[in-house]
Amino acid sequence: MSIHATITAVGALALSATDPMVILFDASATPALRQVAVIQQFENPAEQRGLHLQKGDRLRVGSATFTIDAVGQLANANLQSIGHVTLFFGPVPAGGGLANALYLSPKTRPALAVGTELTYQADVE
Repeated sequence: MSIHATITAVGALALSATDPMVILFDASATPALRQVAVIQQFENPAEQRGLHLQKGDRLRVGSATFTIDAVGQLANANLQSIGHVTLFFGPVPAGGGLANALYLSPKTRPALAVGTELTYQADVE
């Protein structure tokens, strides 16, 4: 199943030319978090609450499609409840990596802007 979200805001410090991470939150993010995060709004909150991502699922960002190489142990719960996940466009570190991250390939971060559509192509619990 495909679950859709749209970027509604990009924090002033959210994107770095050298950092392969992007922090996503929904509209519940605090003002401080909004400075370092990309805010996404899910089209259907009920589908968001059932979203369950696993290795091999896909995330489409605009027209670019990424394969999920690893899912941190807290990523699904945070994504379901507060729309929070860290997108990491790099290799999965030895030891498993960040608990709230999705590790994606290819490793090149796509352009992100207000209006960019995100499509989570995953199983739904």
